[in-house]
Amino acid sequence: MKLKSKLFTSAVAFSMVLSMIAIPASAQTTAELTAQINSLLAMIAQLQAQIAGGGMTTTTTTTFTTDLTVGSTGSEVSALQQWLVGKGFLTMPAGVAYGYFGNLTKAAVAAYQASAGITPAVGYFGPITRSKVNVLSTTTTTTTTTTTVGCVAGATYSSVTGALCSSTTSGTITTPGVEGTISVTQNNSGVASTVYEGDSKIAILGFDVEAKTSDMAVQRIKLDLDEDDGSDTKFYNKIFNKLYVTEGGNVLASIDLNSSTVVKDGANYFITLTGFSLIVPKNTKKQIVIKADVYGSIDSADYDAENYTISLPAAGSGIRAVDGAGIDQYAGDNTITRTPIISATLSDSATLKLSLNTSSPKKNDVVAAAGAAENELDNLTVLVFDAKAEKDEVTITDLVVRVAKTGSGAATASTSVRIFDGSTELDSVSMAIGAATFADLDLVIPKDTTKTLTVKVDVRAANATIANFVTSVTAADSTDENSQGDSVTTTGTATGNSIGIRNAGPEITLLSRSITTTGTPQGSALATATSSLTASFSIQVKAVGADLLLGTNASSTPMFESDGSATNSFVVYKNGVAVTTLSNSTSTAYTIPSTCVAGASEDCTLAEGSEVTIPITYLIQGRVASVGTVADSGLYAIGLEKINWGNAQTTTFMSGETDWRTSDVSFP
Repeated sequence: MKLKSKLFTSAVAFSMVLSMIAIPASAQTTAELTAQINSLLAMIAQLQAQIAGGGMTTTTTTTFTTDLTVGSTGSEVSALQQWLVGKGFLTMPAGVAYGYFGNLTKAAVAAYQASAGITPAVGYFGPITRSKVNVLSTTTTTTTTTTTVGCVAGATYSSVTGALCSSTTSGTITTPGVEGTISVTQNNSGVASTVYEGDSKIAILGFDVEAKTSDMAVQRIKLDLDEDDGSDTKFYNKIFNKLYVTEGGNVLASIDLNSSTVVKDGANYFITLTGFSLIVPKNTKKQIVIKADVYGSIDSADYDAENYTISLPAAGSGIRAVDGAGIDQYAGDNTITRTPIISATLSDSATLKLSLNTSSPKKNDVVAAAGAAENELDNLTVLVFDAKAEKDEVTITDLVVRVAKTGSGAATASTSVRIFDGSTELDSVSMAIGAATFADLDLVIPKDTTKTLTVKVDVRAANATIANFVTSVTAADSTDENSQGDSVTTTGTATGNSIGIRNAGPEITLLSRSITTTGTPQGSALATATSSLTASFSIQVKAVGADLLLGTNASSTPMFESDGSATNSFVVYKNGVAVTTLSNSTSTAYTIPSTCVAGASEDCTLAEGSEVTIPITYLIQGRVASVGTVADSGLYAIGLEKINWGNAQTTTFMSGETDWRTSDVSFP
């Protein structure tokens, strides 16, 4: 009824306008008749805008300084057009940019001239008209919101015209009057190779639209929906139920897939998305991504043996865009295509992956010197591992942590085993035959998220003999469920490093390591030429549980041996392989600080609780003038792998560990 009322009002107004010019032609000049006709056209345009819908108006001050006519461009043309729109003399067509003075603007200027008594009213914006407009001092910009006939709240399409009930415009054409073209190329960036039941707005097809010569307003996309057994209705009746046109993450248009929107043409099924205007500036590209909603429940028979392909039509007209001259341009054919894999819901394919975290303790020796008998240690971290849920939320319901012991030491790790999520303790259990079982752990790990878990143990009964512990979790010892309560596949293993435990001895920390070379190149002809390699280490030693006896260089049991034998404190690596026998001349130098009290046999005593920093150097001669070349060519590194202390006791946890090895270098 509202539309009929507007049409009736428009007809009455049109009749009134006709009556205004119903004067014998002989009584008017041609210019006057032209002005009245132009005024009539402007009034009709204004009435049409009123029928289309209301709008929002803003004003800005502009002073015009230039004569304008057909073909003029620039900011003053834009300001003039906005002023004419605001005054009701001009209606700019959708998708046409401001800034070009064409015949439509000419007619609007003429209509204003006629209304203002400016003669001749021929549409030339010259000094007289300009001064009149400048006196009014403001130009008006009007944005019109169009209401499509037959649209009601929640409707996608008009019940009268079948058009979309809303439209999206992105950008403005800045090349008015200029013809252009578009090209379309596939762009799979961000497009999923597999889609799952229940996916929402999942990217299934991507392509770049490139504008050439002119800005282009992309306004329509046509898609071919294909299913390989010929019954193409499965595409939209069984697999996908809605499509979206997106750019830069923004939804430009969407459409439900059903028998009313999907059109069959011959043996093919097509869907057309309109109601948007995406501006692609000239000589640039924009990626358009087609996204889809997937049915939440799909019969496996509908995807196990089927392929579902979405593409642009073969005719080369999949994309329609409007150039600056208002001409439709087309591009895009069936080379723009994608066949995503259709899979069961993510929860059905969820997995849990276990792996060792880089912060898990390195191989080391620890002294347990607490408790009444000085043989205990609480909350010793023995393992840090990652648990990653993939494709769905995963719950670890039960977990077994295994602690394997080697060595003849008496220490046990069985009083209490705890598992932490960050600083939060999740559970605490006792060890039973080397295994701690966390039943009903029920730790939830969100989809595509990693939890870092820490295992700590209480140590009891440690003695002077080392006992080594290795802690691990495996996929077989983890019971896990997806968000639906079904079992998931668990993979991976996290095995910690060996940790040695005794009740008294040194705690040793590596502070630094480096390596340098000096001398003349190996191939030198000089009879006196020599070369050498020097490794430097700095370690910190702390006496825990008892005083600690350390041997100096002159001791019969020095802290560091360098006799070149298999029991050497240092190991030479050539090209990454240990050289156990080395004929080259070697030497070792180190200094124990004076805080270590000198004693008999050139030994010194480090008091319990005290610590010292000891610098060490180890030198190998590569070429000696008297014997010529000794060390073969290659890359050499030095590892500090054994430290002597006490009464013929040794610490060897660093043996073979790259953390205690220098970088590789070549002899000169």
